[in-house]
Amino acid sequence: MATIITVTSKGQVTLPKKIRETLGIKKGDRIIARTKGKKITLEPAGRGILDFAGKLGKLKVPKGKTVDDLIHEATTEVLSKNALG
Repeated sequence: MATIITVTSKGQVTLPKKIRETLGIKKGDRIIARTKGKKITLEPAGRGILDFAGKLGKLKVPKGKTVDDLIHEATTEVLSKNALG
């Protein structure tokens, strides 16, 4: 999708609603801007760990495990899936 966007006198741009909806961008979200030559790419920055802090209180840790154990298991699972393609 290509759209022409106007830059304001303050250097700001407004992402069109259709683009925001397609990418799930909401007010307050952060965007990564990259330049390569004379091109600019924008992408959602993703969620930081603090965005999930409230959910950690609801996390149920099985008996005999620690949060570190769960993080290690999840990381190992993701890495093995990525390695398999």
